[in-house]
Amino acid sequence: METIAKSELKLHSQAKIEFYVEYLKRYLRILSLAGGIKRINIYDVFCGKGIYDGGGKGSPIVAFDAIRELALGEQFKKTGTQVTLIVNDKEQQNIKQVRDYIESNNHCFCEVKYHTLDIEDMFPIVLSEVSKYASDTRNIIFIDPYGYKNIEKEMLYRLMTNQKTEIILFLPISYMHRFTQKAIQDEDTAQYEPLRKFINSFFDPNHKIVNEQLSVMEYIQFITDALRYKNMFYTTSYYIERSSTCYFALFFISSHIFGFENILKVKWQLDEKSGRGFRIQPVQINMFEEHFAQEEKNQNVTRLESILLELLKEPKTNKQIYEETLRYEFLPTHTTQIFKKWQSENRSFKVYDIKTGKEARKNSFYVSYDGYKNATVQFRIEE
Repeated sequence: METIAKSELKLHSQAKIEFYVEYLKRYLRILSLAGGIKRINIYDVFCGKGIYDGGGKGSPIVAFDAIRELALGEQFKKTGTQVTLIVNDKEQQNIKQVRDYIESNNHCFCEVKYHTLDIEDMFPIVLSEVSKYASDTRNIIFIDPYGYKNIEKEMLYRLMTNQKTEIILFLPISYMHRFTQKAIQDEDTAQYEPLRKFINSFFDPNHKIVNEQLSVMEYIQFITDALRYKNMFYTTSYYIERSSTCYFALFFISSHIFGFENILKVKWQLDEKSGRGFRIQPVQINMFEEHFAQEEKNQNVTRLESILLELLKEPKTNKQIYEETLRYEFLPTHTTQIFKKWQSENRSFKVYDIKTGKEARKNSFYVSYDGYKNATVQFRIEE
């Protein structure tokens, strides 16, 4: 079923915007300081009205504000990085509101381009642009459609193949989850055609998502797996609870492991308990909430310990552990904390310097993106 645009920025929409802007701030800061990056393009292809009833700011406005915040820093002024914000919405009134806000602020620090195109016309423009830029350019594309009918497997893939682009995609998961089987079974009903097309493009007829009753979280995970395009890209999801029976989800797609690590940092920043999503806070305060939160954190520590013990049935380098930590959607800091504990409490856990073959200095783990560039140490569990 297709969703419709709202005039107010609801709580779940605020959570979506918070996720987007937190990553965008991190993305802009890191890329602007990277010596080889001279241009950053931010595409918002379903930008909406920008300012909502009640004063809530939508995606094009928070993106503009994030660019402005970065530009005020002295370090950015020295880099010479060019930032361009490209916004599109087929409703001219929406673009007018966005333009009015931006033009009422000094924006000499970035270029802004406006389009009022149907998405069928906008996507080819975006594809053409991201494909032609040189290696010193990076692109981020925020796709927040009014549903999912314009989301095509081939188009997403083509946007990603230049390896200079990241995508954040927002989907109405509960609607898709509720009607997937009906859409596949009822081939003659036109209203299900967009969903049927989406599901058929990503999944074969025998897939569980078509044939079995799944939980919403299982459904989200299958969509996440599909958006990896057979592990060509790094992909994760972030669920957003609107109510106990209604969920949305953001999906992040990147060609680069460092981009993937940074989106995981955003997830864990916003959801300290499990790094998975946004939940509606209960109206009535639960006196045991803090206890339950700590329990969930403890369970995640235990889960990661089990994963690491399984991985270290065979020796692994810091490069391999970094990759596996992210693959299971934990952070390097989580693994490092466990290794520090093991080094103090578990005599069978050993860390060897690869060059010398001797035990490495205490706390020399190198489980980080910088450490990922070279296999420096090897981890072992010795019986």
